[in-house]
Amino acid sequence: MRHPGGTIVHAQARLQGERLYVEATVRLDTGERVEARLPDRETAAILPRSILLAGSPTAPASLVDTLGPIVTRMCDGRRARVWSYRDRRFFSFPSWRSVRFREDATPRTP
Repeated sequence: MRHPGGTIVHAQARLQGERLYVEATVRLDTGERVEARLPDRETAAILPRSILLAGSPTAPASLVDTLGPIVTRMCDGRRARVWSYRDRRFFSFPSWRSVRFREDATPRTP
């Protein structure tokens, strides 16, 4: 089930067992607030493992305290699309596919 787009109100890094997840509260354009999770591929884009862990397959749980502010800065206030899959709600960021580059284009503020 697909939901309307929205704005991320609050995002945080969390551990579930030994796995890292990014979860967010998204305020949909309808005004409703929903909880959603960032897919692994997009988590890897905002938290590059090769930089943060230097290739190590393990990390101390305390690293989540360091990742939290990064997640907040990378997500809070951004537009997101929200969808459901297998009884879970996910969010992601608009793709570059929708951006059209023009010589005379000036950036628009939302």
